[in-house]
Amino acid sequence: MRFADQKIRVALALIVAFVLTPHRTAAQNAPVLVSADWLAKNLKDPKVVVIHSAQQRSDYDAGHVPGSRWLPWTTYTVSIPQGLSTQLPSPEQLDSALKTLGINDETHIVISGGPIQTSGRLFYTLEYMGLAGRVSLLDGGIDAWREAGRPTERTESKAVTRGNVTVHPVASKLADAAFVNANASTAGVSILDARLPEFYLGESSGGQPRAGHIPGANNVPFAWLTGEVSIFRDKAKLQRLFDQAGVKKGNKVVTYCHIGMQASALYVASRILGYETAVYDGSFEEWSRKSELPVVGKP
Repeated sequence: MRFADQKIRVALALIVAFVLTPHRTAAQNAPVLVSADWLAKNLKDPKVVVIHSAQQRSDYDAGHVPGSRWLPWTTYTVSIPQGLSTQLPSPEQLDSALKTLGINDETHIVISGGPIQTSGRLFYTLEYMGLAGRVSLLDGGIDAWREAGRPTERTESKAVTRGNVTVHPVASKLADAAFVNANASTAGVSILDARLPEFYLGESSGGQPRAGHIPGANNVPFAWLTGEVSIFRDKAKLQRLFDQAGVKKGNKVVTYCHIGMQASALYVASRILGYETAVYDGSFEEWSRKSELPVVGKP
């Protein structure tokens, strides 16, 4: 009888695991991008939470995807006076902010808002904090949502039950100046500059102490990643840009820009293509200040 009871308990455990696994698997395998049509069909799914990304609250108040939750810009970026701009927040700071929004470990987060530098920055931050596979970007953001004729609302979403999400920073998704300097010419590592060509070539300093780019870096301007309404170009076109920049299959990609925002948009494109990717968060703002580090500029 005891053996029979044990068999029943095992069977029940397997049934529970089978029932619970689909939700967990779905959250862990969320695509990098979702369309406005996909979001409209899944908007009432309690496991889908839309976060509106913008630097100003007025952007959210002007109209957002129904039910979207507002996450203040300052909760996922840190800028220190006389220091570096838009740096990653502490895990504790973001953990608390996400829990306040009702985010759980099973939640599929969809980022709306825009532009792609801003929404991409939140996407990168969440993946760095260990939520890869549980966060997607609404392709084209709020503009694509409106363009598709979807309704918006201006009222704030209702209060929600505090979530239980736990963040776990993934060190491999963050690069520093030492790593970039040591690996700029390393086979298997591709350093990509997301700035516009005028800054990459050193024709303009962009307000930085020195003009030019990091030696060994190739240019994939963030503005080339999207077409109409900031929708990402298809994979074939994105791959062509990466191929032209010398990125080989299996390479680790490290992106940078002025202060890490355009680099975050390029991070998203790299993830769409399936590359292991990191962001040099200090970007050229930090690199150009370090006089001991080399810069390739206009002759």
